[in-house]
Amino acid sequence: MSETENPPNLFLETLNWVVKKLDAINISYMITGGSAVGFWGHARTTMDIDMVVALKASQVDELFSEFEKDAYVSKDDILSAVSRKKMFNVIFNDTSFKIDFIPHRENDDYEKECFSRKVEINFGNLKLSVISPEDLIISKLKWMKIAGGSERQMSDCKSIILVNDNLDTAYIKKWARFLNIEEELKKCMTPFY
Repeated sequence: MSETENPPNLFLETLNWVVKKLDAINISYMITGGSAVGFWGHARTTMDIDMVVALKASQVDELFSEFEKDAYVSKDDILSAVSRKKMFNVIFNDTSFKIDFIPHRENDDYEKECFSRKVEINFGNLKLSVISPEDLIISKLKWMKIAGGSERQMSDCKSIILVNDNLDTAYIKKWARFLNIEEELKKCMTPFY
């Protein structure tokens, strides 16, 4: 590659590929995690794309068939992940970029509401489903509590709060109480308490 050429954007190329594949087989998804921070806060680098998917066991064969030509993917891993509601990953061959898929837990009250609140946005030539900024804060606070503290999660939350002046703070506080993450919320949302 010459010095005047732009280097490929591995994140965007992978995102474009995976969204088109999921749309083609009608699997609902929601971009979350560090991948979603750039939509609601300050952009930062991330080593993967995190996606919640409403994937049923009956759709695994079709998903595998759609992905197997272009990516490293294990059908057994997908089946196991769907049955246990645990994460599985796919690596897109063209970019070697990893996509972490988190099966949607429709029986969990918070997860159900979070998924129903996903936001449709236009990003370049793509229509994307992205976690709401409020739910991204909540999910990051949950991870922060599990990890026993995380400067990156805290920084992401503060970034989202700074960029979005119309957050539904009542919604965030409601779920923070329910999920027992009020202390973590107070650390990043001091002006709202």
